[in-house]
Amino acid sequence: MPATEIKHSLGHILLVEDEAILAVSQAEFLKLKGYSVQHVSNSYDAIDFVTSGERADLILMDINLSDELDGIQLAKKILDIKEIPILFVSGYSDQKILNRVADLKHYGFVPKISSPDIVECMIKSALKLHQVEQSLSFREKELRITFEAMGDAVIVLTPEGQIRDINQKALDLLGYQKMEVIGKEITSFLYLIQAESRMRITYPFLNNSEGLIETKRRNDLMIISRNGREINVTETVSPILDANKNLSGIVIVFRENPETPVLVPPKDSESLYAKVFQLSPIAMAISTIKDGTYLDINPAMETIFQFEKEKVIGRRTDEFKAWSNPEQIQRLNALYEQNGRLAGERMSVTHADGKQYEVLVFSQAMDISGERFVLWINLDVTKILDIEGRLAKSLEEKDILLKELQHRVKNTLAIISGLLNLESFKVENELAKQSFLNAQSRIMSMSKVYENLYQSEDLESVDLRKYIEDLVYSLHDIFVLNPTKIKFDVKLEDIRLDLKRTLPLGLIVNELLTNALKYAYPNDASGDIRIQLTKTKEHIQLTVGDDGVGLPESVNIEKGNHFGYELIRSLTSQLKGVFSSVSKKGEGLNIIISFPIHGKD
Repeated sequence: MPATEIKHSLGHILLVEDEAILAVSQAEFLKLKGYSVQHVSNSYDAIDFVTSGERADLILMDINLSDELDGIQLAKKILDIKEIPILFVSGYSDQKILNRVADLKHYGFVPKISSPDIVECMIKSALKLHQVEQSLSFREKELRITFEAMGDAVIVLTPEGQIRDINQKALDLLGYQKMEVIGKEITSFLYLIQAESRMRITYPFLNNSEGLIETKRRNDLMIISRNGREINVTETVSPILDANKNLSGIVIVFRENPETPVLVPPKDSESLYAKVFQLSPIAMAISTIKDGTYLDINPAMETIFQFEKEKVIGRRTDEFKAWSNPEQIQRLNALYEQNGRLAGERMSVTHADGKQYEVLVFSQAMDISGERFVLWINLDVTKILDIEGRLAKSLEEKDILLKELQHRVKNTLAIISGLLNLESFKVENELAKQSFLNAQSRIMSMSKVYENLYQSEDLESVDLRKYIEDLVYSLHDIFVLNPTKIKFDVKLEDIRLDLKRTLPLGLIVNELLTNALKYAYPNDASGDIRIQLTKTKEHIQLTVGDDGVGLPESVNIEKGNHFGYELIRSLTSQLKGVFSSVSKKGEGLNIIISFPIHGKD
C-alpha cells in the first residue's frame, strides 16, 4: 500500500533497499525532512509500484539487492518504462560498479556510510536537475526531428575529430549503425577519396584547431561505403566557433552527385605474390582494397579458415562471414581504416564442427601498378591463449573471493552502524547519544579498512594515506557542525601497512580525532587539527595535534583511566609502539605514536 501522503510534501521518494534496518533508518530521516517515502525491498515490488501509476518524483536505489536483478539492472528496466530520476545509494564503490553506473542515466551516487544530510543534499540536487532537463527536452526533440529529416548527409564532429552526432542519411552513405560510430574517430568510418586519382582525402585541421576558420567546399569526391559501394559526393566543411572565436566543433555535409564513377579494372594477380607466399606455414591472403575481392590465399589459410581456394578466388571478403563474429569483423575493419594496417589484432574463427581457432591478424595496404591491395597475415595462437586463459581465470577467482570477503565484512559493519543509528533516534539523553556516536565512529574506522582493501588491487595491505584521508573526511561530516570553525591540516606520506596492524592504527586515529573534535574547542571555538604520518627506515610515526584549550591539569593521558585513552594505550601496545603527549593549557595538545615498520621490535 502507498505511504500516507504528507501535506506540502517536498517530494515523493521510492526507496529500494533490501536491508530492513538501513531502509527504516533512511525512511524515517527523509520523512522528518518533509518527504513522502514508499519503501520496497525487491525488484518486483519496485516495478509494480512504477507501473501502477503511483507518484514517484525520485528513486533512492540500493545496488546490491538480494534479488534476481541488482540495482543497476533494475534501474535500466524502470527507465525503459518511465523517465524517473534515480539516485544510487550503495556500499559498493569499486571501479567496475562505478563504470556500470556511469553507463546508465542517473542523478548521483552516494556511499552507504554517508551522513543523512549528504543524502538529503543529493536528493535536492537530483530533483532540481531533473526539472531543468524536462524543460530542455521539448526543444531538443524539435531540433532532432529537423536534423534527421535533412536530405543531405550531416556529421557533427568534436575539434579532435570524434563523431558527436550523425543523421540517418549519413549513416546510410557510410553503411553503419549510429551506435557503432558515436564518440569514435571519423577516419575509422569515413573512407573518402578523390574520384579521379583515387587518393584518400584527409582532414589536416583535425590536428590543428586553428586550421579551420571558415567554410570549405570540395567537389569530385567519392565515399566508399562499408559494403564497397562507391558514391560520388560534394562536401562542405564548416567550423563551429564559440564566443571567443575558438573552434568548438565541425560540421561536414555531403550531398550525393548522381554522376557514375569510373572504376579501375583489377590488375594481373601474378604480380602480387612470390613463391614464399604459397610455402609459408602462416595463413596469408591477398585482396583488393576497393571491394575486398580475394586474389589469392595460401594452403595455411585454407586450413585455419576452412576455405577451398577455387571457391574463394574472385569472391569478396564480406561473403565469408560464417567463421567469425560480425562484431569482430566490424572492429577489425574500423581499425584498418583508421590506421591503414592491423598489427596483431585478435579474432576468433569457428569451424562448422565447433572447433575454434584464436588468431592474431596483421594486414598492410600496398600499391601495385596504381591499384591498391591488402596483404592479410593470420597467426594461430590458440594453444598459447588457452594456457594464459586458464591461469588468468584461476587468479581472477581467488581475487573475486577475497574481494567478496572484504565487501561482506564492510557490509556487516554498515548494518551494525545502521542499527546504532536507528537506536540513537530513540535516545533523549545527550550523554547516551554521544556514546552511540562514539561507537558509530569506531565501527566506521574499521569499515573503511575493508572498503580500502575491496577497492585495491593489493588485498594484503592498506594504503594508509587514502585510508586516513577518508577517515578524516567522514569524522568531519559526523562531528563538525560548523565547517568554517574547524579545519584539518593533513600531511601524509605514501605508506602501505598490513591489515592486522591497520585496524588498531585506524581505531587510534579515530579516538584521537574524536577527542580533539569534542573537547579541544568548547563554546564553538575555532581552530586547526593537525594529522601527520611519516616513515623512517625503521619506524612509522603518527602525530595528532590541536591548538585548542589543552588538557585539564587533573587529566593524565599516559596513566589515567579515561576509556578513550586506555583504548589508545592498549592499541599502541598491540602495535609494539610507544605513546607520548605534550599538553599546555590554552596552547593545545599533541600526541605522538611511533611503532616499528615490520612489527618485530
